[in-house]
Amino acid sequence: MCASTQLSLSNPRLLTVLFADIHEYTRLVERDEQNTIIRVTDYLALIRDLIADYGGAVVNTAGDGFVATFENPSQAVSFALEMQRALARETGAVDGNDQIRYRVGISIGDTFEGQDGVYGHSVNLAARVQSFAEPGGICITGAIYRLVRHISDLRPRSIGTKRLKNITTPLEIFALDLNFVPRRNDAVVAQWKSATLADSIPDASLAVLPMENLSGGKDDEFLCQGIVSDLITSLSRFRSLMVIARRSSALAASQAASLRSIGQNLGVRYLLTGSLRRSGNRVRMTFDLIEAARENTLWSERYDGILTDIFDFQDDIASTTASRVAIQMDMVERRRLAEQSHPALYAYGLVQRGQFLGSQFSPSANLGARQLFEQASLLDPSYSGSYAAKSRTFNVEWRYNWSRNPEAAVNEALNLAERAVQCDALDTRGLSEMGLAHLYKRQYSEAVAAYERALALNPNDADLLANMGDCLANVGQSERAVQLLERAIKLNPFHPDEYLWFLGDAYFHKGDYRKTIETLGRLRDQSEAYRLLTASYALLGLVNDARHYAGELMRIQPDFSIGRLRTLSALKRPEDREIYVDGLRRAGLH
Repeated sequence: MCASTQLSLSNPRLLTVLFADIHEYTRLVERDEQNTIIRVTDYLALIRDLIADYGGAVVNTAGDGFVATFENPSQAVSFALEMQRALARETGAVDGNDQIRYRVGISIGDTFEGQDGVYGHSVNLAARVQSFAEPGGICITGAIYRLVRHISDLRPRSIGTKRLKNITTPLEIFALDLNFVPRRNDAVVAQWKSATLADSIPDASLAVLPMENLSGGKDDEFLCQGIVSDLITSLSRFRSLMVIARRSSALAASQAASLRSIGQNLGVRYLLTGSLRRSGNRVRMTFDLIEAARENTLWSERYDGILTDIFDFQDDIASTTASRVAIQMDMVERRRLAEQSHPALYAYGLVQRGQFLGSQFSPSANLGARQLFEQASLLDPSYSGSYAAKSRTFNVEWRYNWSRNPEAAVNEALNLAERAVQCDALDTRGLSEMGLAHLYKRQYSEAVAAYERALALNPNDADLLANMGDCLANVGQSERAVQLLERAIKLNPFHPDEYLWFLGDAYFHKGDYRKTIETLGRLRDQSEAYRLLTASYALLGLVNDARHYAGELMRIQPDFSIGRLRTLSALKRPEDREIYVDGLRRAGLH
């Protein structure tokens, strides 16, 4: 006898429901159960990543299908079209009889949410409608059709009025044309933007509020004002941030009763608050990055210093704080946009999601990120950030030898970087990717020139400093490379491993092999550093250690060869390359 379970349901919500089912799933499982299950699992992972970009969420899954919900029909239809095209690309190389193809149905109506998913007439209706879809196709109800027909070029096609199982009233059903490619549509974007007041606030928007002078002295008040002014100037150099002018921030802070109301009045998502306390020439300053709507602190920093030269002190505090605030906001935005089900994900949000995905550093993650960047440029063709981010995926593809045609990859990286700079000549990320592509093409003067232009625009961008340091190490300027990389690490305490890898490389080409080993020892994942560790230990005469790392290198990269390394090396000076090769050969590598 089975125990009964209590089903707890929410109040009904008007939602768009998408029901997807795999065509001939039973036959596919019977033919090759293990491979089918593996592929379905991979496709569901792709679907979950994609669906968040359209404000949806997968709420039920079964072996042969899933149910998803959306706040509005436009999102559901756009997602369904992109999903079917993405899956068609994935299955393109699979034999026709073994292809996994979903049939999709979309409806709208009151929906009840329970612990195990969603329930209601709209769910049943979507399930019935999908049965009329072709394998790899999409069908929608008449109600959905009336709500999305304003989308230009969508071209729904009526397949007639149908009687559906266990549904008394016959319904007209429409099939969608899968050749439709969604373009930026002002009506759809306007609909998404109006979802909530919070969604209308620019994502990476910030106001720096007046610092609180805890000491009370007039001189300290001037110091507080100077630091705030310098902070706003430094933060404004980050093109991804929208920073409110100082006068507006000060006026709003003087008139509002709460941080939440300050954020609403200024139309910003984040606030930066600070305080200063002085005793003699000793100064303590604290800063807090706050999410205005919730009034919760996301990040705090404290600085203690000796006030000798007030202008140097002010510059150092402003530049360091600005860089760390920008980094923290970037991290928070990536997490927020990666995790939420959100009806208003624009080009900026897609780029943030892509960067979050690309940070996994795998060929599949890199391609997935590139697809998000392509969607971003489709939504907003003038947004430089999408082209710079996409350029990065091709530079990464070249660097890690993931491309079958490395020359084509680096050429595309350069083309996209140039497009980014054309869209926004002040965007340092486009110039940074341009410098990297020129470096990989062995166009050394052009590479350094691009980085110098970027550095002049924003000397506090830690990622830019790290990438420029990597470039300089490759062109024979190791001393300056070390300086830039040490500053990047100071500005970004939560730096990725590549900062240390770049710094270790700079020390190596400077001839300081012990410092190389010490730096690479701080890596969380040393696998990328096995070549440098091998050569460094060998050049120090520590052959046993060198052979250990040579063995580790061959274990994870069995096709490694010095000849291949020569081909991919971006080093400008032949003597630098020969020293590196000599170290590897001393460890027994060929």
